[in-house]
Amino acid sequence: MKKSRKLFFFIFGIICIAWIITILFALKFPFKKRKNIDFSFALDENVIELDICGYGIYVHGEKIGYSISKQEKTKQGFRISEKSFMNISAYGVSQEVTTYTVSEADLDLKLKTFYSEIISGIHTVRTNGIIENDSIFLVIESAGEKESVVLAIGDKPFIPGSIERVAQELKLQPDSVYHYAIFEPTSEKIVDIDICLRGKETITMDGKTYETDVVVVKMIGIESKLYLDEEGKLLMESSPMGITMKREPLDKIDDFAKGFEGLKIYETYAIYPKGSIKNPRKSKHLVADLIGVAEGYNFPTDERQKYSNGRVTIDVVEPVSGFSISDLDAAKFKKYLASTIFMPCDDDEFISLAKEISGNNEVTHDDILRIMDWVYKNIKKAPTFSIPYAKEVLKTKVGDCNEHAVLFSALVRAIGVPSKVVVGIVYVDGAFYYHAWNEYYWGRWIACDPTFGLHCADATHIKLEEGTLLDFIKVVKLVGQLNINIIESF
Repeated sequence: MKKSRKLFFFIFGIICIAWIITILFALKFPFKKRKNIDFSFALDENVIELDICGYGIYVHGEKIGYSISKQEKTKQGFRISEKSFMNISAYGVSQEVTTYTVSEADLDLKLKTFYSEIISGIHTVRTNGIIENDSIFLVIESAGEKESVVLAIGDKPFIPGSIERVAQELKLQPDSVYHYAIFEPTSEKIVDIDICLRGKETITMDGKTYETDVVVVKMIGIESKLYLDEEGKLLMESSPMGITMKREPLDKIDDFAKGFEGLKIYETYAIYPKGSIKNPRKSKHLVADLIGVAEGYNFPTDERQKYSNGRVTIDVVEPVSGFSISDLDAAKFKKYLASTIFMPCDDDEFISLAKEISGNNEVTHDDILRIMDWVYKNIKKAPTFSIPYAKEVLKTKVGDCNEHAVLFSALVRAIGVPSKVVVGIVYVDGAFYYHAWNEYYWGRWIACDPTFGLHCADATHIKLEEGTLLDFIKVVKLVGQLNINIIESF
């Protein structure tokens, strides 16, 4: 393999985990389209209480960014504004990621309106929202286009970023678990949260000792610890993957160490196995022992991939010979044919392009391969630490594994072929790296990799999750914990 080809595989085998970090810090509902939604924020209210705090963001002790939070209490409720900045570096490719959120709530901390924005290089995603009765009305702006959607929610969620306030209002008692929900703007979904007071703990920050209340927060199975001072304000938060936020003076918040290059994904999250794999892109069979899989983790098992007692066995499967699109029972694959905010396969632009690429009236397996080749050849390979929207990918024609995966899924769904986006790890140049790829159905589920240009993904693609953005974040439970022993590969 040529050096440039190795570098290509290497860089895009490590981008997925940086994307997951972006999602973490940006903190199934049917929807229908609605136009001309009017949004406004109450900017003229008298603020009766103001609190501004800054926090450094650290990974394994190295500062990679910061977050500034402003909480305003008004006569009508609360307004919480947050800005975060991170610098993420992947094998010499550095990218700054900035997020902004503004949320308003009533005096009970129930969400009323919000705005969120994620900026990463040339990519910007903005979301405006307002709560009315039992629905959230959204306007999502990406790639210069706006889309309006409505999400049914039931009870009103709490305001994002309000955990300190919630803890104060609930008057937490030790070892009692409280349940509430927030709206998570990066995925446009309601997320259930469990919160409990674990007890007290003495911590030291910048040479000072603090007696803190430890509040444990669980969201989509991921546990974080918040350390609150005697006034109930956040001093420090520790999360999986070695991520820590520490309160810092605002005039020091953007101070970084000399020579700061950002979070180095390569050094931080690579998995170096015992044993090696020859010709990984051509491998058809893999057996490996996985050490460090979190207890209770639901490891995916299917026709291609089997998992039992810590051992994964993968045998590449081929499309079913003689299968036809007319054999497909679409009702059984409704979930994998659905148009979503991230993969709008019912959009005229996607339908037209998919038909143009395939060139056939009746869908054949070759049409899927043509779409995969088109995505591989027409999307410029570049790190993109943002939320992957297929419409934006189609406009910018730039992206990493996530952008390739959502665009491929949107296009093949547009011609009636069921597809998934999956995340996992892939073997590249002596190590496993976190990555995203696809599966499509042609008589059986077939793994493919449009980023690497692989019609059939090799056996070193180990699937860890499939589904939505929130499903992918569950991979955090394994990051930094997983070790691999290669048993056999050919």
